[in-house]
Amino acid sequence: MTEAVASKRARIESVDVVRGASMIIMALDYVRDYFSNPGFEPTDLTHTSVALFFTRWITHFCAPVFFLLTGTGAYLSLRKQSPAQLSRFLFTRGLWLIFLELVVVRCLGWQFNFDYRLTLIIVLWALGWSMIVLSALVFLPAWWVAAFGVVLIAGHNLLDGIQSSNPIWSILHSPNILWSSLNAGKLFYRVWDLV
Repeated sequence: MTEAVASKRARIESVDVVRGASMIIMALDYVRDYFSNPGFEPTDLTHTSVALFFTRWITHFCAPVFFLLTGTGAYLSLRKQSPAQLSRFLFTRGLWLIFLELVVVRCLGWQFNFDYRLTLIIVLWALGWSMIVLSALVFLPAWWVAAFGVVLIAGHNLLDGIQSSNPIWSILHSPNILWSSLNAGKLFYRVWDLV
C-alpha cells in the first residue's frame, strides 16, 4: 500500500513549494497593482516607501523562476514520458498560454475590452513561446539544451544595442508598444519605444 502511494507521489515537493511561493509573490504584486495607484513606479526610489518598493521589486524574480521551473519540469517529465509525448504536451500547453494571454488575460484581466489595436503581451506570451521552443529542444541531448540556455542567457543583452521598429523584433527582444491599425484594407503596425 505504501509503495502505491509512493509511486503516485512522484512529484518533487521542493519544486512545487518554489512554484507556489512564486505565485503568491506574484499575486501580492497584482493585488498591490489593483488596489493602490501611487501615481509613480513603485521602484522609483525618489517617491516610494520601503514596503511599496519591496512588493514590486521581489516580483522581478517570479517570471525567471517560472521559466526555470518550466525547463526543470520538462527535464523531469522525460523520466516518465517519451520525448515525442513531452513535445506534444509542451507544444499544446504553449499554444494555450498564448491564447490565454491574448484573449483571457488581455480582454478580461488587464484591458477589459476586445479592441486589439493596443495589446500588451507579457509573461504568459513569453512562457508560451518558450514552451513551443522547448517542445523542439526535448529531442536534443541534455548538454545541447544546457548550452543553448547558457548562450541565450549570457548573450541576451548583447542584442540591446540593436534598435529596430520592426514588429517582429519588438515581439522577440525589444520592449515596445505595438499599435495596429487598418489602412486601405491592410493591417499596419506602428512601434513606439517604451524608453
